[in-house]
Amino acid sequence: MKFFKTFCSIYILLFLCISFAQNKAASEIEHTINSKVFGKERKVKVFLPTRYHRDSISKYAVTYVLDAQHQVFWDAAKGNIGYMVHNYSVIPMIVVGVVSDSRGAEFNPKSTKLQEHLQNEVFPLIAKTYRTDDFRTIVGHSWGGAFVGNTIFSDKRDMFDAYIGISPSFGDKDNVIVKHADSLLKNNTTFGKYLYFSHGDVGRRETEFAGYVNSIDSLLKKYPNKTIAWQPRPIEGVGHWQIVGPSICDGLISMSRNYFADQKVLEDFAKKGNLKTQIDQFNKQRKEIFGYVHEASVGYLNFVGNDFKGQKKYEIAIEIYKMALDKKPNDVRVNMSLSNLYDKINETALAKVTFTKTKELLEAQKADFSDNYYKNNMEWINERLATYE
Repeated sequence: MKFFKTFCSIYILLFLCISFAQNKAASEIEHTINSKVFGKERKVKVFLPTRYHRDSISKYAVTYVLDAQHQVFWDAAKGNIGYMVHNYSVIPMIVVGVVSDSRGAEFNPKSTKLQEHLQNEVFPLIAKTYRTDDFRTIVGHSWGGAFVGNTIFSDKRDMFDAYIGISPSFGDKDNVIVKHADSLLKNNTTFGKYLYFSHGDVGRRETEFAGYVNSIDSLLKKYPNKTIAWQPRPIEGVGHWQIVGPSICDGLISMSRNYFADQKVLEDFAKKGNLKTQIDQFNKQRKEIFGYVHEASVGYLNFVGNDFKGQKKYEIAIEIYKMALDKKPNDVRVNMSLSNLYDKINETALAKVTFTKTKELLEAQKADFSDNYYKNNMEWINERLATYE
């Protein structure tokens, strides 16, 4: 539980980064939908992190956040998610805020209107308007957690790939959600989903909502299902409102790690050796079970390789740089990183070859970089090459 005490502490720092959402490179758009399902206009908010604008090619996953009508909640969600995307902490994603007019009625397990609205009116809008892939996550707090639980344990479960319920309030005297879960799990239903439920231990609400989480945990122990990546998360020392921030961050990091061999996964693999083989096996397994895997980008591999270099784990760093170059042989930054490492470990012959290649690539791609980047790095490369003469 020390992890969660630390997590709650660093969340305070993350929350301060909500202003990041106001960065000029990030953007927020509001769409108005003439909803046939609800018979009136509905609002949907979309937050695009800085990386979305810097990269005009890659497709992004979509995380849907319920209760975006509450501005402070929406600001916290988009700010923290944008911060994590910016710093390679989660898979690349955009954020869609679902604005509800009557959350009690819309999140009620007996109602299907919100599911229909999302499926038929919101999903098509997002797919048409933004560069997205087919991966969708839903995040709901409190009564929104009932929507999360009700959707995954229903015939609508394929609406989303990952489900994150924060302090979920199933709140149904008939216990419909748990009954549906019991029926599906008993029949060994194939899900192919990630499921995260968190709860705190402060206050009446968290005592009650912990019971809902534990009921799902008991069912998954009774009927083990390898097609559900189940992550129950008790967080010590927090109440119903304090749990939101830590759970958004922890839930999405944990979710991403289920589909993505991130730095933590790579560090674990590196202890066993043969990094590339383990990554290939990881990707194959995730694809088979969950139908989706996020493969590391060249930029991410360069980022992680640089960190391993900083830890003086040079062989691992070289292996990661080479994996990046397998994807994009002419990437200037990765070639620069590899040249620098060879120089650092006194592999003079290799350093000379890679610096020479990097110089040629930098010259050929000069228009893609700022004048300062080109000038400073070209001077540095020439300086290093001169020492090998």
